[in-house]
Amino acid sequence: MMTAVWNIRRALPTDVEAICAIEQGCAEAPHWSEAVWREVLAENEGSEPARVSLVAEGSCGIVGFVVVSCACGVAELESVAVGEAARRQGVGRALCREAMAWSRGRAPLIELEVRASSGGALALYRSLDFTEQGRRAGYYRDPIEDAVLMFAPLQS
Repeated sequence: MMTAVWNIRRALPTDVEAICAIEQGCAEAPHWSEAVWREVLAENEGSEPARVSLVAEGSCGIVGFVVVSCACGVAELESVAVGEAARRQGVGRALCREAMAWSRGRAPLIELEVRASSGGALALYRSLDFTEQGRRAGYYRDPIEDAVLMFAPLQS
């Protein structure tokens, strides 16, 4: 079991390999190519980016990541994943909270979509005041299943 001590910071281009390893170990995560990740992380370099990627880093390296964006007054939690050895220790919750904090002042609400079968993720999001707003039938592949659409208000 890993220690529950980590630091959350903006992801760097040098973090791509660790992020991809975590993503590949999480079946529910979107699987972006290394090239896409390099583009996403390049967006972190501005002082006021429209999208930010954060990582949770512990004594043994990066243990999780989150990507959040803001466009047209709506924030979107695009992806969050935690390495298997660090799950159920609050890493995902801390990453989501940081993503929500970054979004405050940029948007009045934050939205996401999640696989209907992802019970742990659904429970986490509900505990962070996300509520279900609908579903997209057959949205996900391998296996085919619904996406649950959720959002939470962001208070300044």
